[in-house]
Amino acid sequence: MTGDQEQQWPIDEDLGALRDFLLRRAALAGLRDDRLDDLLIAVNEAVINVLEHGGGEGTVTVRHDADCVTVDITDTVGALGRRDVPPRRPADAVRGFGLWLMSQLCDEFTIRRNDGRSLVRLRMCLDTVPAR
Repeated sequence: MTGDQEQQWPIDEDLGALRDFLLRRAALAGLRDDRLDDLLIAVNEAVINVLEHGGGEGTVTVRHDADCVTVDITDTVGALGRRDVPPRRPADAVRGFGLWLMSQLCDEFTIRRNDGRSLVRLRMCLDTVPAR
């Protein structure tokens, strides 16, 4: 399936429903196995950040083309920036390394601010080995 229209999902506390939605969308696009799991983990981390630090509200937007699955996660606070991503996993941290983890799991990881919102973009290419 290619040229898929984007679909949105409102962020709320029901992370299981969001993961099911994302699993179906990414699998239909052709993402499989560890790469699919990596995307699910990364999106889960981003959504938890929205719930805990990003105002508790936002949107997950999923789209794909022949090459990639792209997931945009937006929040309502707009305080997140690239400077917030540690260059290495914090050594003794039990929490607080979600942004670093997203950067390691996905082929593309970007953060932008726009109109008072933060946008995290996670992209996984369909026919490539992970760029880690």
